[in-house]
Amino acid sequence: MPHTKIKSVKVFGFDLGNTLINDTKLSQDAAIDMGDWLFENAHVLSKEAFLATYTSINHGTKKPFISHTFGELEFFEKTFDKLTVTTISASASLKKYRQILMEKIQPDKDIVNAFRKIKERHMKIALMSNERSSRVNAYMEKTSMAPFFDAVIVSERIGVEKPDLGFFQEALHQLNIKGDQMVMFGDNEVADGACKQLGILFVLVTAYKNKGWIWEDGNPYQPDHVMDKINPKNMTKFLQMFSLPQ
Repeated sequence: MPHTKIKSVKVFGFDLGNTLINDTKLSQDAAIDMGDWLFENAHVLSKEAFLATYTSINHGTKKPFISHTFGELEFFEKTFDKLTVTTISASASLKKYRQILMEKIQPDKDIVNAFRKIKERHMKIALMSNERSSRVNAYMEKTSMAPFFDAVIVSERIGVEKPDLGFFQEALHQLNIKGDQMVMFGDNEVADGACKQLGILFVLVTAYKNKGWIWEDGNPYQPDHVMDKINPKNMTKFLQMFSLPQ
């Protein structure tokens, strides 16, 4: 990619799930612990059956404005219906699941230090996620990351999801920039990669990438750059490689 393509970059946009945080492992570990808790409290006969059923329903649900990581009431309603669970409500279980999930999240020093490098160069940072507002709010509160973000664009709030170009247009509007003034970091070549249609550069982040976690319809886009994980070393290399201010 020619260096001149990104000399005008002013904003770094970041996806959340499986980009800034390992949602695949996080949700799997939380579901396992939830199954253990349900079994220990005699709500299910088999924790393995709960895990298999919940995971199947979660991954098999394809609809907008839901959180496969933070969980949904319908995931528990359908799971309990199949397993004939009657001793605990789906709403109480969702609350417990989210408690378990949030206990597993800690601030990521690599992300914090990579963001500091961006801020040191007087660039803005935006969170751009297909998520529930409640999940994003919980992430911000637990990690204390909110001060880093100059804009937070969440699909549930604006009523449109990536790869719809309306999502990216909303981000550009909020930040008052043009497409060639932004670079988008994400794990999904379909959802995040669609930014390229507006001239936004696309960096594929691979450390937590899960091909089974692509629910969006559309064609994949070739990334302009590939980064295994967002950390200070990789961010410095990116800035150097593409002639951004050091």
